[in-house]
Amino acid sequence: MTAEREAELRDLAERLGHSFEDLALVDRALTHASQANESQAPDRRDNEPLEFLGDAVLGLAVTDLLHRADPDGSEGRKSRKRAALVRAASLARRADALGLPGLLRLGRGEEKTGGRSKTALWADAYEAVIAALYLDGGFEAVRRFVRAEFEADLRAPDSASEDPKSLLQEKLQAERRPLPLYAVVSEEGPSHKRRFRVECRLDDGSATTGEGPTKKAAQQAAAREALQRLREAAG
Repeated sequence: MTAEREAELRDLAERLGHSFEDLALVDRALTHASQANESQAPDRRDNEPLEFLGDAVLGLAVTDLLHRADPDGSEGRKSRKRAALVRAASLARRADALGLPGLLRLGRGEEKTGGRSKTALWADAYEAVIAALYLDGGFEAVRRFVRAEFEADLRAPDSASEDPKSLLQEKLQAERRPLPLYAVVSEEGPSHKRRFRVECRLDDGSATTGEGPTKKAAQQAAAREALQRLREAAG
């Protein structure tokens, strides 16, 4: 592992809120099968086994939080909530916010065919990272991370766990209003730790801003704020 790669992974570990004893677990969690297949290293391994484990661990962690938040609540409602929270679109959005797409190790062929922009790979990497957390720090490390990641959505109405950009677009379309315009206001930091600030402007001249490690994450944050303002204005 190069010094640059190690620095990138340690930055990610900080965002995950865990100090890894075995940083190689995180590197493997971000290694796609296409890269492992092209590697000449005898110990080459990809993230598919970690993805399998992470899917189960994440499901348990979210279920645990849902139960603790509402121990006597409807099983059906909690099942629907869990499904919305752990579906691929939700995990891809969270992976993007963590900066995982830029850290993926892809094979040359996968890279050339746009693999880095495939949200399915982002979601897979998110689950694999959950597994890395579990293997290195146990279930408690996963619980802490998942609580921080999902707590706001757990407390919010069920619809709030959806993609904020999509929800904002649907709300504006229902009101027969133009779609919002997004613009990058600023872009700061080194290449492995970028920070974007994006403005979301509506047709009435109002604007909200959001920040994130990627443009998409910043757009989602700005859209979430705009959606909240519209809901507050509607009473």
